[in-house]
Amino acid sequence: MQSNIEFHLLKKRTWRRWLLVGTLVVILFINGAGLFVGNIIYQETSVLHSRLNAQKEGRLKQLLEFGKLEKQWQNIVIESRFGYPLQGTYIINPQATDNTLIFLHGFTESRLVGLNYLNIYLNAGFNILLVDSRAHGESGGNSVTWGNYEKYDLDRWVDWVQQRFPEGTIGVHGISMGAATALMHAELNEANKRVAFYIADSSYSDFETLLMLQMKQRLHLPGMVLPKLLLQYANVIAYLNSRFTFYQASPVRAVRNVTTPILYIHGEADKLVPADMSLELYNATKGPRQIYTFPNADHVSAIFDDRYRYGRVVQNFTHSIEQHS
Repeated sequence: MQSNIEFHLLKKRTWRRWLLVGTLVVILFINGAGLFVGNIIYQETSVLHSRLNAQKEGRLKQLLEFGKLEKQWQNIVIESRFGYPLQGTYIINPQATDNTLIFLHGFTESRLVGLNYLNIYLNAGFNILLVDSRAHGESGGNSVTWGNYEKYDLDRWVDWVQQRFPEGTIGVHGISMGAATALMHAELNEANKRVAFYIADSSYSDFETLLMLQMKQRLHLPGMVLPKLLLQYANVIAYLNSRFTFYQASPVRAVRNVTTPILYIHGEADKLVPADMSLELYNATKGPRQIYTFPNADHVSAIFDDRYRYGRVVQNFTHSIEQHS
């Protein structure tokens, strides 16, 4: 009888041990798989493609080189507070002015795309500073952080402009990721109001939300539970590699504290970043704001869809800022 009891107890302990081992194996497998997929998400969004289109704008590259040779456009290099170099090109307005516009490009691009906006700001009476974002173009940095560190890099460019023109007006115009960076910097700007206005073309309101939408659409994942779970693993990888999380990239939380005037622009046919995100940002903004949408424009293509209207919208906005400054 005693031996039967001992046998059953031993059997029960063995079964519990195997259950525990099995549970641990399952947990390790799930987390290992999650971290594996999370690393793929991090690499795809923050490392592998950031310089993808930097050398593809042949016409704009030629225009930049011509400007440096014939019009005294200046290449500028400053250092990020994180230790990597930041590259830019400073374009002096032929009509002397203390006003300067800092232009921020989108993901995978470089400062070259800012040349598409050149005449708008020259005609509006601004010098123009085109900058390569962190991990883009000729700037340093090993990863894209979707506005988290980029906003501090922008602040260093504001330092540079303010040292050159202490009494001048500074504006920031960003497209896509550059627009989100501008909006996140606007929260920093509340302390000193060095930037007089921001223009955000095709910004996402919250990067985690955008990333989940893209994962759901491209990977055909059912529901939102799995995308949310995978995103948390991606956040772990992002923090371990670059000390940031995608959760931090949330312009909509930043603009709730912003009183500097903001102009929102978005294409209603945008398939990458829904136009509703700019409306969400507009509604959340604490201070003066305007919003204009372009019915037929895709992502950051409003300027190409209707260049005249785009230019008028921007120039009317900057003129209204000058009148109230």
